[in-house]
Amino acid sequence: MDMHKEAAISGEKVELLKAALSKLRSLGIEKSAVISRDGTMLAADVPPGEEHKIYAAMYAAMLGSAEGAASELRLGVPRRVVMDVGKKKVIVEGAGPMALIVALVGSAAQYQKAAPDIDRAASEVKAIMAK
Repeated sequence: MDMHKEAAISGEKVELLKAALSKLRSLGIEKSAVISRDGTMLAADVPPGEEHKIYAAMYAAMLGSAEGAASELRLGVPRRVVMDVGKKKVIVEGAGPMALIVALVGSAAQYQKAAPDIDRAASEVKAIMAK
């Protein structure tokens, strides 16, 4: 699979996904992206000049591995994986069977505030992908 090509989804869906990510930025999320379950970048809200397509597969693998580990332990399906990096957190959350959402938030306090917003965005992404 070529990770440098965007997935074949309609331009309308891409615009809807970008709008959902834009809402997250307005709520204080620093960066975010929607990635297919196979690791293809679908849409991103990152500063100009930043390239994150190469990491898309890694985020998909991270959530997939957590889902596999939880299944082996018979714990059910995890909603999200949270990675602490310095004072920031990278959140990878499932957004239905076709996609996941990745968000970068600042402090732990901001994470507590942002978690429900990320949940709403994941639900929105799931609905967009189902169209």
